[in-house]
Amino acid sequence: MRIALLGPAHPLRGGIAQYTASLYGELERSHQVRIYSFRKLYPRLLFPGSSELDRSPSAWRVPSEKLLRPLSPASWAAAARKIAAWGPDLLVVQWWHPFFAPAYAGLIRRLRKRSAAVILFLCHNVFPHERMVSRQLETMLARMAFRRVDGFLVQSRDLARQVRKLRPAAPVRRVHHPAYSFYRRWDSESLGPGEKPRILFFGNIRAYKGLDVLIEAFARVRRELEAELVVAGEFYGDPRPLKERVRALGLDGEVSWTGAYVPNREVPALFRSAHVVALPYRNATQSGIVPLAYQFGVPVIASDVGGLSEVVLDGKTGLLFPPGDSEQLARLLVDYFRRNLRQRFQPNILEFNRKLGWDRVAGPILELARSLGANEAEEV
Repeated sequence: MRIALLGPAHPLRGGIAQYTASLYGELERSHQVRIYSFRKLYPRLLFPGSSELDRSPSAWRVPSEKLLRPLSPASWAAAARKIAAWGPDLLVVQWWHPFFAPAYAGLIRRLRKRSAAVILFLCHNVFPHERMVSRQLETMLARMAFRRVDGFLVQSRDLARQVRKLRPAAPVRRVHHPAYSFYRRWDSESLGPGEKPRILFFGNIRAYKGLDVLIEAFARVRRELEAELVVAGEFYGDPRPLKERVRALGLDGEVSWTGAYVPNREVPALFRSAHVVALPYRNATQSGIVPLAYQFGVPVIASDVGGLSEVVLDGKTGLLFPPGDSEQLARLLVDYFRRNLRQRFQPNILEFNRKLGWDRVAGPILELARSLGANEAEEV
């Protein structure tokens, strides 16, 4: 089968670019695959980070054609012509934000005139975590694009419900977010956490991720036991309120910050040195941080929101708490360290990791595509 992947790819940075590269690596084992990527992703209003590019040593380099600019209709037409000329049987499009709806809808409308390819959306989110416009406008934009595709893959039950509200009759398949295997080139299993309990918060720092909740919980933890908090990620907003709160709580020497996007080669050591990963999110659909933590054998304590409870198995691979409840989070952290739950949870994490291979995404994609009539004549 000829499979086209449309989504961000290296040198664009972030989890979805890494997802595109990982999915490409799995599919190309037995199919012809091409990636069609973006020349530009976001306007400044939607991207408060320092750069869209990953300038660190990368394992995510995959061949791609950089074609699409979301605000350029000429690029939508050019991308549609380019994809149609290759003649794919299947197009898999990464969806995560309604901002891309006009570009995707415009590209797909043009592609339909030139190609009989089955078209699927692989949804990381349906709507953004932080609303920039009204939900009514976001819904209108999502429907604009969703009505043009044949089926959907989602990564949580919550996302499946959202998709079915927009396209009630469309086929939807649910998969788990897999673990990124590319980090293995910088990994050393000889690394491990020290004696002092260490909590890791990893990823871009945005309001919806609830770092303030974790800071309040950590202050309570420190009253009962020695511990440290590592915050590894770039601020997508003003860092001063969080840092001032840390100082006010007397935690300056116990909280460390990277303050920047974490280079790829430093990621394994961060996770290997952590006793637990905390995801105090106020809202979520799913998270690539959970399988990343599991890859390194680290349990997760997370808010019970969205699809997190589907991958953080309460009392088995981690612990769940009500979103925004810093007192309960503190109690769980203290109990986790005192009872050495990391050791108890690790065998369950190893077992759950078997569900997080990239074949568990590629397989449902291919099954859904075939059920919708995708051609299989081009397998290699």
